[in-house]
Amino acid sequence: MFSRLWACIKRHRRKLFVFGTFIGGSWILYRLIWRKIRQIREEEDRQYLNFVKRQHHFESNQRTCNMTVLAMIPNLRETLVKTLDTESIKELLKTNPPNKLDLWEELKIMSVTRSLAAVYGTCMLSVMLRVQLNIVGGYFYLDSIHPANGLNVEGSYKSTIPQKVQERYLSLVKQFIDQGLVDFIHFLRLAVTKEIGCLSLKELISLDNLTSILDHIRERVECGVDKPTQSLYPYLLTSEQVPDISSVPSPEDALLERLVGETRDILESADFHTVLKESVDRGYHCVLDTVAEHYKEQLSPEDSNSRIHDVSIAVAKLIPVINSIMLKICADAPNQFVQELLLMEELKQLAANVYEAFSQEQYNKPRV
Repeated sequence: MFSRLWACIKRHRRKLFVFGTFIGGSWILYRLIWRKIRQIREEEDRQYLNFVKRQHHFESNQRTCNMTVLAMIPNLRETLVKTLDTESIKELLKTNPPNKLDLWEELKIMSVTRSLAAVYGTCMLSVMLRVQLNIVGGYFYLDSIHPANGLNVEGSYKSTIPQKVQERYLSLVKQFIDQGLVDFIHFLRLAVTKEIGCLSLKELISLDNLTSILDHIRERVECGVDKPTQSLYPYLLTSEQVPDISSVPSPEDALLERLVGETRDILESADFHTVLKESVDRGYHCVLDTVAEHYKEQLSPEDSNSRIHDVSIAVAKLIPVINSIMLKICADAPNQFVQELLLMEELKQLAANVYEAFSQEQYNKPRV
C-alpha cells in the first residue's frame, strides 16, 4: 500500500509540488492580508478614539473659555467705570454748579466713549481669550496623550507648560484690562471728541444722524485698510518688562516668550481680524438697537404714519440712554450680548483652527 502511494507521489510530484506551493502561498498571502486588515482596523480605531478624545477635550476647553470670559467681564466693567467715571459728574450736576454746561459737555463725551469702549473691550477680550486658551488647550491635549512629552523630575510628572508659565501667559489678559484697555480708552476718546465735541446739547438728531456719527467714530478708530481692526492690535499685547540683557534668560522666560510669539502671530493674522471685526459689528448693532428702543418710545401712538426715522431727540436727552448702554454690554451673567459673541460661528471656527494647529502631534512643542 505504501509502495503504491509512494509510486503515485513520484508520478505526480510536479503537480503535488505546484498544488502545495499554491496552497502554502495562498495561506501565507491570506495571513499577510488579514494582518494588514487588522492593522488598518486598529489604526482606524486608534484614530477614531483620538478624534473622540480630542473633540471632547476641545468642547470642554470651549466651555472653559466661555466661563473665563464671563468671569472677566466684571473686571472689564470695573476698569471702564474707574476710567470713565460718569457717576461723579452726575452727582455734581445735581448740585447745580456754575460750570454746569462744561460738566454736561464732559458727560456727553464720556458717555459715548464709555459705551463704545465697552463694545471694543468686550469683543477684544472675548477673541483674545479664545485664542490664548485654545493654544494652551492644544498643548494640554498633547500632554494627555503623550505624558512622556513632559519632564520627569524625581519621579513626578511635569507639564510641558509649567503652572507658573501658564499663569504668566494668561495674565496677559489682565494686563490688557488694566493697561491696554485704559490706553485704548484715551485713543477712543480723542476720536469721539473730534466727532461730537462741537455737537450742541440742544441739537436735535435722528437715529440716522446718530448712526452716521457712530460710523465716523469707528472710521477714526479702525484706520486700517486691509485689516480695519489692525489699529486695535497694539492694545491687546502690552509690552513685557525689558529683561536684563546681562543675565541669561531662564527656560521659563524662553517658553513664555515663545508662547507670546505664537499668540502674536495669530493676533496679526487676517482670520483673527475678520472675527474681531464681526464681533465689533455686532457690538455697534447692539448700541444702535438699544438707542432705537428709546426712539420708538417717542413715537406718537395717535399718528399711525409716524416712523422711527422721523423722530429727532435732543442730544442732552440721549446722553443718559447712551451712558447706560455700558452696563448692558458689560452686565453679569446671563449677558445676552456676550452670549451672542461666544456663539458666533466665526469665533468657533477660529477657536477650532487654533486648537487644531496646537494639538497636532507633529507640532514642534516648546520645551523647558
